[in-house]
Amino acid sequence: MLETKDFFACVKEKLAVVKEEQRENILKAAKMMGDCMEENGVVQLFGLDHGIAFAMELGYRAGGLMPFHKMQTVDLVMKGIISEDEFNKPDFNDDITMAHKLFEAYRIEDTDMYIMVSFAGNEPIIVEAALIAKEKGQKVIAVVNKKLSDQSEARHSSGKKLADIADLVIDNCSDLTDALLDVDGIHKMCQIGTITGNVIAQMITAETYNYLTSMGKDCPILLSANVKGADVHNKALSDKYAGRWNS
Repeated sequence: MLETKDFFACVKEKLAVVKEEQRENILKAAKMMGDCMEENGVVQLFGLDHGIAFAMELGYRAGGLMPFHKMQTVDLVMKGIISEDEFNKPDFNDDITMAHKLFEAYRIEDTDMYIMVSFAGNEPIIVEAALIAKEKGQKVIAVVNKKLSDQSEARHSSGKKLADIADLVIDNCSDLTDALLDVDGIHKMCQIGTITGNVIAQMITAETYNYLTSMGKDCPILLSANVKGADVHNKALSDKYAGRWNS
């Protein structure tokens, strides 16, 4: 019988692993992000499937940092670049041309960098996106399930996976199947990857703040709409990146 306390205990164990094993990489990520923001850059967030949750965790929210932009494949439909039928193709993530269309859909500056999130990190669309970024001379952070990524077959024609291209790789420390709790010796239930991923996102946010303020720099923190004057404060921050964070 599954009990809430079992899942909670497993989550605590996994988060402790993240804290110990990924702290150095999280500090490196924070430095990369802080340097990017100091150069008026935007951190482009591109997540596939459940990796979208990571981008949502960071992109324009109270208590977070301003210079983020979510690269979302659904935008290709919303902007009329592709049809809904094209978007719903079962092999959509295998089409590398969609990565190029995605880059063309936004205003991306040379000072920008990327966090790309995929559990396996072998989908051709995200591998191609990473290759495009590197061709532009921009930094890429990959957040993957290292166990799954290592065991997954490369599906991009280059023979590479996201982790092979990125400047920095952060492991979400999920189990291979992502599920935690054994039900009957065959099936497992209750996933962990989005939980560890979102905690990593917030840890990077906190360390980016520490990095910037330790150098005497301002940190562009968004206020909650429930705080008096938040609209004026947030607009002053967002206007600096007009057409880049909300493109």
